[in-house]
Amino acid sequence: MMPALIDILIIVLLVGTLVYAFILDRRVRALMTTLKEMEPMVGAFSSAVDQSAKSVDDLRDLSTKVQRPEPPVQRDTPQPRQAAAEPAAAGQSPAQMRAARLKGRSQVRGQAAVQGKSELVRTFFDITKERKE
Repeated sequence: MMPALIDILIIVLLVGTLVYAFILDRRVRALMTTLKEMEPMVGAFSSAVDQSAKSVDDLRDLSTKVQRPEPPVQRDTPQPRQAAAEPAAAGQSPAQMRAARLKGRSQVRGQAAVQGKSELVRTFFDITKERKE
C-alpha cells in the first residue's frame, strides 16, 4: 500500500511540473514575440537617449564657455613674439584651449557611453535571437 501511494504522489508531482513547464513555455514565447515586435522601438529609444545625452553634454560645454568670460585683450602693450606666437599658432586664447580640451574629454567619455548603450541593446536582441534558434 505504501509504495503505491508514493508512486501516485510522484506521478501527480510530475504531471504538475509538466503543466507548469507548458504554461511557462507559452508565457516565455509570448514575451519573446513581444520583444521582437518592440525591437525597433527600443532601438529608436536608445538612439534618442544617446542624442539627448549628447545634447546635454553640448549644453553643459556651452554653459561652461559662457560662464567663463574671455580675459580682456590689451592692445596698448606689445607682447613678446614668443608669447604671442603660441596662442596665434593654435588660433585660440589659453581659456579657449582649456575649454576645447575639456570638451574633447567629455566627448570621448560621451562616445564611450553612447557606444556602450547602443551596443548593449544590440547585444540583447542578438542573444535573444540566438536562443530562439
